[in-house]
Amino acid sequence: EGEYLEITEINRQQAGEYECITANGVLASDSKRVLITVNYPPIITEPKDLRTPIGKTALLRCEAMAVPPAEFQWFKDDKHRLLGGLDGLQIQNERTRSMLLFTNVTARHYGNYTCLASNNLGSCNVTLRLIRPGSLENTATASMESPLFLGLLSSTFVTLLFKI
Repeated sequence: EGEYLEITEINRQQAGEYECITANGVLASDSKRVLITVNYPPIITEPKDLRTPIGKTALLRCEAMAVPPAEFQWFKDDKHRLLGGLDGLQIQNERTRSMLLFTNVTARHYGNYTCLASNNLGSCNVTLRLIRPGSLENTATASMESPLFLGLLSSTFVTLLFKI
């Protein structure tokens, strides 16, 4: 009598269905199922930059785990809030992700895009880049683990010469 299950410091991995079974040896056993929902703020998973040439279709994805589900907003260069249907952009929202679709990439589309995922418990954001293939930014990003990059981290004075 009076037995109970106490889950302290519950986390989202402990959400799910729990079953309580009672048996006293006299009457038939009884059981009751309880669904435990753990609310938590958005966590954005696996953001990826995208390299797409002019004239092609591009899709930036923002996936967020959250309970209750996150609401999404997109920003260009951290200042201009994007609305779907303008400037060749479409925003497609689903339960756990938002996608920014460029139907025909132009030069003005290249840049930084911030995805903001929020619910009543908090928010999370990530910046994704739409990069022109072959751009200097593309080259620098692709070679972040090269000896040149490591040398830049450990040196106080660097001269770079570019052959054009």
